[in-house]
Amino acid sequence: MNRRNFLASAGLTGAAAAMLTAARPAAAQELNWRMANLYPRGLSFGPAYGAFSDSVGAMSGGRLTVETLYDGEGVGATEILSATRSGLVEMGAPYMALHAGELPAGLIELGLPGGPTRFSQLFAMYRETEFGSVLREAYEAVGLHHAGPYLQPGVYLITKEPIASVEDLKGLTLRSPGAYGSFMEKLGAKPVVMAFSEGYTSLATGVIDGAASSNLIDYRDGAWYEQAPYICPHPVTGAQGGPLVVNKGRYDSLPDDLKAIIDSAGAVHGLDQASKSTAWVASAVSEMLSKGMKWGPTFSDADLVKWKEASDATLDEYASGDDDFSKRLIAIQREYVATLSG
Repeated sequence: MNRRNFLASAGLTGAAAAMLTAARPAAAQELNWRMANLYPRGLSFGPAYGAFSDSVGAMSGGRLTVETLYDGEGVGATEILSATRSGLVEMGAPYMALHAGELPAGLIELGLPGGPTRFSQLFAMYRETEFGSVLREAYEAVGLHHAGPYLQPGVYLITKEPIASVEDLKGLTLRSPGAYGSFMEKLGAKPVVMAFSEGYTSLATGVIDGAASSNLIDYRDGAWYEQAPYICPHPVTGAQGGPLVVNKGRYDSLPDDLKAIIDSAGAVHGLDQASKSTAWVASAVSEMLSKGMKWGPTFSDADLVKWKEASDATLDEYASGDDDFSKRLIAIQREYVATLSG
């Protein structure tokens, strides 16, 4: 999908496009915002958030600038959602697995086992079903505007020792927050929650035995494979998504053209992350293999059945909870995935 078609499918044509090219009002107030980012400075996906900020500044003619704050630069990764809701920062790019208690529907957005496995499928589910509108409702209910999803590769399991069977997972302590942790727990592992920046040291010191929490590019960038060199070939999820969120009060206070600029830049940001993911994942795997990473053994048919049963049970767990938004999202996802295999 080219950029023009992407923006058109995001509803950024006609009046919205006209607003983006409108002349700067003579007496316009200049706004300086801050956006908290889930990544530490220097990781591959980090510059994508800087590019988003640059786009907002350029499209607004400098009327709205957004400073990118990386993990630990004033706001920690586990605090991004609350900091944005409270207005401590105007925008955030949270890793929703770290915010399970604050917004359960965000875990469904991030990606549950059994969801779409390709970017095109995930994007279509956002745009061609009610998935995206239900998500926007869920975020608005907690005082946030959802400015668009970022799309990344699926999550894999990495461990210090090879995992030859599901039985080998029993008793392992894994960095595995949110729904990933629920999935791993059903297979006998002990999930723990921690920020990405804590992962390498926790592996090196034996606090954790591995992780089922990140895509392969992130594992490369964090050099986690140096401490946990075995990657299970069976993905935990095939694709994942997350939000760019804006404090709703701050968003609602903007003139319509700046609202359109935020949403336009958010749509381009989602495309940018998907493009980077496609380009980088193969090189990340190649680099890790050249430095000692190894693919673990393939599971037996019997173990694959257990893997699938744990996946289905995780979906059922979130579908049967008290959160209405999560129930609606899972119902939409299941119906959409059924059409892919039908």
